[in-house]
Amino acid sequence: MSNQMSVVFAIAAYGLCSSSMLFLNKLSVSYMPDEELRLLPGPISCMQLLFAVVFCIGLKFAKLTTYDGISKKVMQMYTLYGVLFVGSVYASMQALKVSNVETQIVFRSASPIAVSVLDFMFLGRELPSGRSLLSLVGILVGAVAYVLTDSEFKMTGFTAYTWISIYFVLICAEMTIGKHMMSNYKISSIWGSVLLTNATALPQMFLLSFGRGEFKDFPLAVSHVSPVLWFIVLCSCMVGTLIGWTGWNCRSLVSATSYTLIGVVNKLLTVILSVFFLEKHASFEGLASLGLCIAASTIYRQPPMRSEKNEELTGIEIAEEGKSLKNSEAV
Repeated sequence: MSNQMSVVFAIAAYGLCSSSMLFLNKLSVSYMPDEELRLLPGPISCMQLLFAVVFCIGLKFAKLTTYDGISKKVMQMYTLYGVLFVGSVYASMQALKVSNVETQIVFRSASPIAVSVLDFMFLGRELPSGRSLLSLVGILVGAVAYVLTDSEFKMTGFTAYTWISIYFVLICAEMTIGKHMMSNYKISSIWGSVLLTNATALPQMFLLSFGRGEFKDFPLAVSHVSPVLWFIVLCSCMVGTLIGWTGWNCRSLVSATSYTLIGVVNKLLTVILSVFFLEKHASFEGLASLGLCIAASTIYRQPPMRSEKNEELTGIEIAEEGKSLKNSEAV
């Protein structure tokens, strides 16, 4: 498979998983009509992480993959990444309890603005071009417009966005560090990245959820879970595992900002599912603002590495010097 086709496949696979994961998580935390009998975000996340770990171990025993190259330094980096991963997943799930899917997508849409700066500061990329800057400005305008039309913001102000704001900060840091790890701490298999991410995140997620009392009524909630809800949770576990592989694979092929933007564009399917299957979703004005965010994302172009640009400029300078030398010899 050519490099270009590999990128297309990676984006398409990640897109399919990314589009459905947020919708499944929203269903998981809101499906039961009685709020007291609902599964809470922490236990659901723990089930998803445990499923991924068991699946990765199963691949190892089936000799379908290897996990070579896992050094002490790699473990330390993945533990740090796990802290950000757990924080972003937990904040995302908490935000889904109190807000609609579109609100989270809008905040996710604004994250490339911050990630592009982090890309420049820490990962050696150029700042966005004029076209890409226009894309980021369009995303910002759409996000601001959404906030101004959001009924929850009108009622409670920025307190309605506490969890989603925490998610925004953590996801920006997670995207940047994740790209740094794929570039500098490579292991033999992408499934190895999935295993380390989930294995380091599982105990952290459990302790966080247990400490916040989310397992207190877990036996009662489990006893009232319907077969349909178990099916939804199982689907979220499978998609969560696949999004791990497709996400790390996609991250290895594109910049941190491009990876973040791909996740934004992929949420278009999530919006469609939300409108048709969820009772609580954004107003027409809010959906139009979200559409602007997604449309603006499509014109973004990945900036080159500064080292690549310097090499290109050096090549041009050498070529110009060669021309000058030829001209002087002709004279």
